[in-house]
Order: sequence, then structure tokens, then C-alpha cells
Amino acid sequence: MKKKIFVFLFFPIWVFSSQVGPPSYPAIIEEGFFIPDTKWVNYRLSYTAYKASDLVMKFDDSAKEQNFHLRKVKAEGNFGSFVLNIKERLDLYTQIGSYKLEPEFRQNSNLYILKSATDILYRAGARLVFFEILNFTLGADVQYSIFSASSSFLTLNDRPIQNDSKISLKEWQIAVGLAQKITILRPYIGVVYKDTQIRMKKLPFLPTQLNLNFQKQAGVYLGVAASLGSFVSVIGEVRLVNERSTALSLDVRF
Repeated sequence: MKKKIFVFLFFPIWVFSSQVGPPSYPAIIEEGFFIPDTKWVNYRLSYTAYKASDLVMKFDDSAKEQNFHLRKVKAEGNFGSFVLNIKERLDLYTQIGSYKLEPEFRQNSNLYILKSATDILYRAGARLVFFEILNFTLGADVQYSIFSASSSFLTLNDRPIQNDSKISLKEWQIAVGLAQKITILRPYIGVVYKDTQIRMKKLPFLPTQLNLNFQKQAGVYLGVAASLGSFVSVIGEVRLVNERSTALSLDVRF
């Protein structure tokens, strides 16, 4: 138990993700608290803290024609997950938690900052281990996320504007990665493809909505998982190219 506490407390939480997780995710924790490892079905609960410095998006053509230019879109969330594991080969999961978005954009010399209220993000997905050779694992993950919230505040050149704006997000994400087992660690790397759409509606300075979509569809993710193989794992991950973000997760197998 002391070793497990040591791993959790001293794991590097500064690692830099929507998190993909290691390709060997379904098989990392081999033993749970209550369900014997001989059973073909078990479940896990997890917590994820997520922060994005930029979702790397762009305005669609209609917004560009009106001289709107995106600076960045920040995001932050805290999620809980329920994971159904089948034969330590397949994970089916649902994720729900608090989330907020903060786009910053310009129109000519005007700088706008729109921040959503903290509301609920819903996500569903699946992970599959394709094969394991020696200490290497190849796997894939697919997930779908939706989020919608009212505006918390909107500023024009740092001055608040009265508004009842709405902001929403929809995202598909598919990832394939490779992990290696090194004692209690499983470093991993992979490529991720995503299709993200953000809609900003009821803006006081526009009769129509502003639409954001992906600037780059393909990106890279890398991270490391730490587990003794029983009960608990801790995972840190960084996302690059099509998203600049960080995530830290704690998983418990029952």
C-alpha cells in the first residue's frame, strides 16, 4: 500500500489532453478490489483533470469574410468515468463532468473574449487492444463528446458587454497508439484524428452565429501510465499539433 501511495503522490502531475489514454488501458490494472481477475467482465471508476491552453481551431469562411480572426480557444474540465471492461481487451466507457470554454477572437481592432459558464460535458467511447507482443501493445480509442452552456461573460477590449450568448461543442475523436511496459511504467505515443465544431450563438454584435472548426485534424499524443498491476493506475498525457492540452487521471478497478 505504501508503494501505491508513493506512486500517486510523486507521479509527475505537470505532464501534459481530451485524454486518449495508453493503448494498453484495458489491461493495465490486472487485479481489482472485489471482482476476481478470472471473471471476463469487471469495471473501473476514474477521475480526470483536464486543461487546454489552445484547441487549435479556426473560423469558417463566413466569419472570415466579416474579418473575424481567432486568437485561441481555452478549455478546462473535471470528469468522472464509468468503464466496463471485457476480458481486459475492450473498454466501453461513459464520461461526465464540469467543463468550460473560452474563445478569444478579433474583428478588425476589437478584441472579444467569451467565456462559457461551467456546465456539463457528456462523452461516450470505446478502447480496444489489437494485440500484445513482448512488452508492446497496439490499441485504438474512439469517443464522441457534446457540451452546451450559456455565456458567463463577454468582453470587448476588456469592457464587459451585456449578453445572453450561447456556446456549444461537438467532437468526434479517433486515436491509434503504441505502449511499452517498463516495470511499473507504460510510456506511450500515438496519432489522433478529431473533428471538432464550436458554435457561438446570440452574440449581441451579430445577427447570425459564429462557427469554429478544426484547424488541423491530425495530432500527436504521448504520456505515461504508472501502476503496480493491482487496484489503481495514474496516467499523465500531453496533446500536441491539433490541440495543446494536459490531463491527469486516476483509475480504480473494482
